Amino acid sequence: MREKARRVAVVVAILSVDVSARATQEQVQEVFLQWPLPPGAEDYAAIDGRHLLRYVVEQAAISRRYRDEVNSQFWGRIIGTSSDAESAEWLAGKFRAIGLSEVRLQPLDLLPQWMPQSWKVAVTGGGETFELASAQPFYGSSGTPPEGLDLETVYVGLGSDADFAGRDVKGKAVFVFSMLGVPREDALQRADDKGAAVLFDVLMLPGNLRYQAYPSRTDAPAFSLGSEDGYRVRDMIVEAPTRVRVNLDIRMTSGLKTFLVWGTLPGSTDETIYIIAHRDGWFDASGDNASGVASMIGLAEYYAKVPHSERRRTIVFIGLDGHHNTGEGSGVGRQWLVEHRDEVFAKTALVINCEHPSTVQTNVRPRYMTGEDIVWANTYTPQQWYAGGPSRPELQTIAAEAFREFGVSTYLEPNSRPPAGDLGRLYRFVPGVATSDFLHYFHTDEETPDTVPWTGLEASTRAYARIIDEVNKRDLSVFQRPTEPEP
Repeated sequence: MREKARRVAVVVAILSVDVSARATQEQVQEVFLQWPLPPGAEDYAAIDGRHLLRYVVEQAAISRRYRDEVNSQFWGRIIGTSSDAESAEWLAGKFRAIGLSEVRLQPLDLLPQWMPQSWKVAVTGGGETFELASAQPFYGSSGTPPEGLDLETVYVGLGSDADFAGRDVKGKAVFVFSMLGVPREDALQRADDKGAAVLFDVLMLPGNLRYQAYPSRTDAPAFSLGSEDGYRVRDMIVEAPTRVRVNLDIRMTSGLKTFLVWGTLPGSTDETIYIIAHRDGWFDASGDNASGVASMIGLAEYYAKVPHSERRRTIVFIGLDGHHNTGEGSGVGRQWLVEHRDEVFAKTALVINCEHPSTVQTNVRPRYMTGEDIVWANTYTPQQWYAGGPSRPELQTIAAEAFREFGVSTYLEPNSRPPAGDLGRLYRFVPGVATSDFLHYFHTDEETPDTVPWTGLEASTRAYARIIDEVNKRDLSVFQRPTEPEP
């Protein structure tokens, strides 16, 4: 609530609206800076970031329906669930409305999926008991016995060898703190190796964010925890003996399916360009990856209005299943593309992976400011980027110039290998472009549509369109290469 109140105050101050009124999403979005169109790029004005943001909101609504109707704890557009199926049908409907051809859902079988049914974590100490509302099991975590666990607690700071020195954690609940920018200590693995019974990783970002983490690779059940809950437990441990009771019901669910969602804009040749974006995500999943799907739809809308005779290459759009179901059998859609690469990418000049193209710029505890807040700026974050790798200097130049032209904020240097994401399985076979960001609201219940600036959506999508147009001016031989070896 404190974080939401802060956002209202910021928007009120900037827009001079009535302080008694709650800031709407439109008011939040109004503060962001828009990059002006450069001379000669007027055609790209048709790509409107405010319009694209509506698609982010619609996808968040799919997640919330799943939360309200199926599971209020483990929710989002989760692979293999009803929200996954709704997301696929929603995207296919957008493709049909735009006028794409060959729109279809390709079903894919899934291995048994990790599905937490419910959990509860409560701490008792000094005569008080309270529930840790921000507790979120790591993906793939083991469960507890049906009767749960009742354990003594231990606080080990950042979890270094020095923090563990002299502490007996065997059979106990271990609380460790972590944050972006703090060196990795492998604290959860260290606690697991020492026999801890349950692990809690406290995210030191201000507030009490629920964070869905990737697998901890530990035998003991592991939870992420918001900082308000974490600091309260730490202080209780100092004052009096403290215990935690944990119940976590996990099921591996078989017989589930997911989908690739296909749509095509025929060109005047049989050469191809692919635009891909993964559909899945935890919670509202607005940045990761409703924003990427929105950008892909924006490109489909833009090129659908280009006459067929002026589209040099056929553009194929694919809504991927995704990759948040980490582990064996995850990313089955992109794996299918790898296995069928010879037929799918035989004449491909470009693959653009739309992944996290716009995230609000945030700062944590900035200098000369008081309070424990995540402070928002009126712009979007710089992104990691990859454009074909060192063997395709022409594509790197095209991408860098497009990003600069349309105001896409990026790291100074491209990744020598693509950033984590779906292009990571494909870049060895195709000339690929990807930009992405992984900042403070990533994988949390605060990753709402407010955290996706329409200005960043607009800038990235316009830059992607410029890259497509520039690639279409060059022959296929400029970008195609032999398969790269495994790194």
